[in-house]
Amino acid sequence: MPTDSRGLEFTTSNDAAVAAFDHVLEGYLGLSVDTGERLKAVFAADADMPMAQVLKGYFFMLMGAGPLKAKAGEIASGVAASLAGATKREQMHGLALSAWAAGRWRDALDLWDGILLENPRDILAMRLAHHGYFYQGDSQNLRDVVARNLHAWDTDVQGYGFVMGMRAFGLEETHAYETAIEAGQLALSINPNDPWAIHAVAHVYEMIDQPAEGIAWITDNEPGWVGCNNFKGHLYWHRALMRLDRGEYDEAIAIFDDYLWDPKSTEYLDFCNYASLLQRLELHGQDVGERWLALAEMAKGRTHEHIVTFADVHFALALAAAKAPEAAEIVESMQNYAAESDEDNADVAAAIGLPLAEALLAYQAGEFGECVERLHPIRYGLPFMGGSHAQRDLFAMLLIDAALRSGNNNVARALAAERLCRMPDNAWAHGAFERAFGS
Repeated sequence: MPTDSRGLEFTTSNDAAVAAFDHVLEGYLGLSVDTGERLKAVFAADADMPMAQVLKGYFFMLMGAGPLKAKAGEIASGVAASLAGATKREQMHGLALSAWAAGRWRDALDLWDGILLENPRDILAMRLAHHGYFYQGDSQNLRDVVARNLHAWDTDVQGYGFVMGMRAFGLEETHAYETAIEAGQLALSINPNDPWAIHAVAHVYEMIDQPAEGIAWITDNEPGWVGCNNFKGHLYWHRALMRLDRGEYDEAIAIFDDYLWDPKSTEYLDFCNYASLLQRLELHGQDVGERWLALAEMAKGRTHEHIVTFADVHFALALAAAKAPEAAEIVESMQNYAAESDEDNADVAAAIGLPLAEALLAYQAGEFGECVERLHPIRYGLPFMGGSHAQRDLFAMLLIDAALRSGNNNVARALAAERLCRMPDNAWAHGAFERAFGS
């Protein structure tokens, strides 16, 4: 049976299909813009290769769009027969795709972890579990899904650099900042074209409040990420946040207009970048003009998707900021989804997504006291909707601002003091503290 570069067996009629599969995996891990074209090469080599179908379904799920989720489910059903004669590992991948497409995140994660127990070099299972734990808000497993399989990896194994890039991000999200930088640097020494590793270290500089160093890191490593897929927008987003931290508002707005904004994008990560940057600009006292209106137009057709709660709340934010009537529609849809769906995400929507969306609508309506009432009790639960510490920090900023605007002085002072302790050199934290204590 043909094997890939890491010794994993594949059910296929020829070695060329496995080589092409290796090539598409390298594109996926490196966030290459031609990953879709690489997948076509796998089908050209063997149109009946079961894992090629599964990978196509995985890619549809990674897009986070309603119609593609439905297609992923169709693929999972269609490939079941051909997987019957495949390896156990491949069968488990098929089951994971089926579970994920049905909204059973936890079952999919159990399957990927099960694959890795017997096949610790299955880098596809590792990366998908890394992604899944990220959107479950499980930072420890985000880190440890790499750590518990490292025993099978070293510099002689193809893809080790990408594994180190994942390790760097897991370490950053669990606040092991120095070790995260070391892992990220090791990843790039092996493969400088690893946007995920570059991104992991950028997160470190954001979290330790060193924007100048962060801007330099992103800029110096630009050849390794500027040519990648839409994820390059997220690196520009990080650079814009660091410009905000330095009070360089014109530069941050220019990044939005010149590098981030794509009116044709359907990627939920792009949308989250847009909405969160605009809201941060406003929290810094900047006028963003009519940019919210264009975002609202993007969000209007996505009020009933509910694939990732993290995306839903950003859709709600943009709709509310633009005063669009669909803002109320997405809240109602989230209510119905939380009450009626048996998907794992429905639990998150009920506990976290819905009250957060309601808080965002209240904030944009100038009902700051209501925003505090809805957001303050759930603030430590926000990680469960996914996203990074840096991404979710927007909601911490909104809560402080709402408390200040509502005259809830005790909450405002407590939160402002808490933030300043965590970020003693941050200009926005100092400003919030001064507002709260009248100094």
